[in-house]
Amino acid sequence: MPVQPADSLFQTSDSDWDATPAVVSLWNMQQMILIRMFEEKLVEMKGKNLINGPVHTSVGQEAVAVGVASALRQQDWITGTHRAHHQYLAKVLCACAPADFNPLEQDLTPEMIDSVRVLLCEIMGLAEGCSGGRGGSMHLFHKDYGVAGTNAIVSGGVPHATGIAWADHFLDKDNVTVCFFGDGGLYQGVTHEASNLAALWNAPVIYFIENNRYAVATHVDEACSAKRLTDVAAAYGMKGLQVDGMDPLAVRLAIQKIVAQRDEGWLPCYVEADVYRFLHHAGDLPGSAFGYRAKDEESQWRQRCPIALSIHHLKRLGQITDEGVQHFEAQAERAIAAAVEYTTEDFGGENPSVRESLWPGIDTLWDGLRDDSTLHEGPFVELEDKVCEREITYSGAIAAATGRWLEKDPTVVVIGEEVANFKGGAYGATKGLPEKYPDRIRNTPISEAGFSGLGAGAAMNGLRPIVEIMFTSFALVSADQLLNQAGQLGHIYGGNVTVPLVVRTRLAIGLGYGAQHSMDPTALFSMFPGWRVFVPTSPFDYIGLFNAAMKSRSPTLLLEHHEFYELKGFIPADDLDYIVQPGKAKILREGSDATVVTHGWMVPQSLEAAEVLAGEGIEIEVIDLRTLDDAGLDYDTIGESLDKTGVLVTVEQAPRCNSVGAKISREVEQRFFDYLDGPTASVNGPDAPLPVSRRLEQACMPTADEVIETVREAALRRI
Repeated sequence: MPVQPADSLFQTSDSDWDATPAVVSLWNMQQMILIRMFEEKLVEMKGKNLINGPVHTSVGQEAVAVGVASALRQQDWITGTHRAHHQYLAKVLCACAPADFNPLEQDLTPEMIDSVRVLLCEIMGLAEGCSGGRGGSMHLFHKDYGVAGTNAIVSGGVPHATGIAWADHFLDKDNVTVCFFGDGGLYQGVTHEASNLAALWNAPVIYFIENNRYAVATHVDEACSAKRLTDVAAAYGMKGLQVDGMDPLAVRLAIQKIVAQRDEGWLPCYVEADVYRFLHHAGDLPGSAFGYRAKDEESQWRQRCPIALSIHHLKRLGQITDEGVQHFEAQAERAIAAAVEYTTEDFGGENPSVRESLWPGIDTLWDGLRDDSTLHEGPFVELEDKVCEREITYSGAIAAATGRWLEKDPTVVVIGEEVANFKGGAYGATKGLPEKYPDRIRNTPISEAGFSGLGAGAAMNGLRPIVEIMFTSFALVSADQLLNQAGQLGHIYGGNVTVPLVVRTRLAIGLGYGAQHSMDPTALFSMFPGWRVFVPTSPFDYIGLFNAAMKSRSPTLLLEHHEFYELKGFIPADDLDYIVQPGKAKILREGSDATVVTHGWMVPQSLEAAEVLAGEGIEIEVIDLRTLDDAGLDYDTIGESLDKTGVLVTVEQAPRCNSVGAKISREVEQRFFDYLDGPTASVNGPDAPLPVSRRLEQACMPTADEVIETVREAALRRI
């Protein structure tokens, strides 16, 4: 498809309104009235302290929501931002509407009225909300009606929408995803990363910009160097269209045009709606009250009110009277009043309150945070439980386990930089797989945030992505998508969605790559809720923990130290489906004088130290943690060991400032203080970025000798 500039403004004429069935225009107007009145009630409730958190209204922007929703089917998706009440309500109401619904002749259905109640419950943080009260105003989700999630981070949901759309394309579904964001979201890098991927992979997504002129108080002319926001479409070979966002029919016809011509290069694409929010960023005051907008500007835009425009055309056509408008207002008032009455007590009095029985139970706080079923659904095995006659390298185990999942599950895909090149990716982790599964091993651009977020979105919509991040430090490039998004989405959306995402990454300490390629992210990921963190140290454990990760419905990080890639070990000759129990540490050597808790490359260093110390009569117990996320760390095994030894030494390659050992020591002191004979000790790298100089790099890498010295002192109670 040739690169095309944005079309001129898409508008309607009287003839377009004349040709539109009356029930369509009437239904769109009724929705706009309901949305407007609902948000006005929200502002009132916020003023009465009945809503915790911000309320970002869309007063003035209702036409965008109803125009898009009326052009979509129930199974089509929308995603949005922090300002999305209008989009949520329009999508749900349209999905609820019977095929022959005539709003002048029929009242709002019980399902429609209930959808208003459910949204109000969510905004108020109540258990019956669409996200269980977890998300509030900014994190709305309703799978049944095609609301795939709204997001409080500006453009944070754009990669998810792209992944959702790509998953539909991959699974041969004809769904369309509309990804709403404001003009301020266009300047986020992740928007461009996702757009590029959508164009490359034919994701059927419409990037819909609500250009309401202001990102809080900064005018678009101060923030955007382009004359038109849709000019960005040309950069990715997409078509772009500008539409009058104050006209619901113009928006509806624009979306219908795009969907009808999807096979003519209209998906993916960009749409920019020319709109205006009548109120400030949040609250009930206009922007002029804060000095960044002129009253004349606000007055001119209010004259283009989408509800007034609809009333004008419908009266012109004789399709509605003042009594009909009042009928719509009365229906909206009844639906909203019912929701308010349900959720509050003494609303008309001096001290209204939230109905106590509707608060979520404290015991639900962790629901949806992570999938714990893999901790209990066995059978689980260890190396000694199986006959292991097949020798394989660590990297060969990665390829074998990945290939097995590609073979047995058609929804599994592998994405990342260079994963389909070099006959197995940069580390041999996909050896032999690109040739066998060419459409399911996908090279990505160098855009970690974009493809990590796309992976999360695809995981939300039926795929099982395996994302490779080439170096551990690059996880910081996609930190928002991994830590702030993927790990929390299931919880934010009330457990109504799962994110079965597996992320693999390589720890390259000792190769001279320097500080910006070689950080150890173990402690970082363990700080954020929602993630599982596995650190396998043998081919057998890799396969078993990889299988646990793939069976999980929570995002999981697999951390691979480069020193292990050529390490050989034994696995079963005819079984690649066994599972090593996540959250279960393994005692690799028993001892009575000190407990060494370690992981990753420091496991063999600790075992070497144990051999030396045994010659001195000091027997240390070496525990390979294997699972490092805070919720899954095996404190039971640590405690049982400390009951014997009385001494704890944590050993890891990461610098002390980025250490999980400090957290373990603190937790041990709180749980097992009576077992300890003295203070805990630790072995870490120094608090310095990893240099490229071989001599300085080696100084940053703890050795078996350092382990020996520290453990000896601890075992002899000299610390």
